[in-house]
This record gives sequence, structure tokens and C-alpha cells, in this order.
Amino acid sequence: MGDVGYLKVKIEELLKERNISKNKICFDLRIQRTQLNRYCKGDVQRLDVNLLCRICDYTNCRIQDVIEYIPRTEKVLEEDGEDTVH
Repeated sequence: MGDVGYLKVKIEELLKERNISKNKICFDLRIQRTQLNRYCKGDVQRLDVNLLCRICDYTNCRIQDVIEYIPRTEKVLEEDGEDTVH
């Protein structure tokens, strides 16, 4: 299948924009903080569509505001500050 792009999870940015704490969303949606943190770090193997829908409903946003597909050919800024192609 070769190299593919990846999904960028933007939940943390969304919460900051809307001034919603992780504690509040976890309490209100009854999700574990560790689960939310894994999503915020992009450390998930399988996306929970139900959870993503609940987050969208809670924050009054669209799925594009929560996750974004990054094509493998698009340059992204790495943590070390160098541009690389995925």
C-alpha cells in the first residue's frame, strides 16, 4: 500500500479556542482524562466515531475542526523545526 498520510487531531486547539478545560469536557461527556489525552497527543490506533460526534456536538463544531487529513506529500513542521515530507 505504501506511505499514506496521517490524521492530525486538533482537539486540544479546539478546546483552547473555546476556553473549555479538559476537566470540564471529560466530566460533561463522561470520558476518562487518559482517553482525551491520547486523542490530544494523536496517540490513538482507532478513532471512536461516537466520541468524535459527541465532541463536535459539545463544542458546536464540525468534524473538520476536530480532525484533519494530512496527505503524505504535504510538508509539515516537525518538532525539531525542520520541514520534512511525510
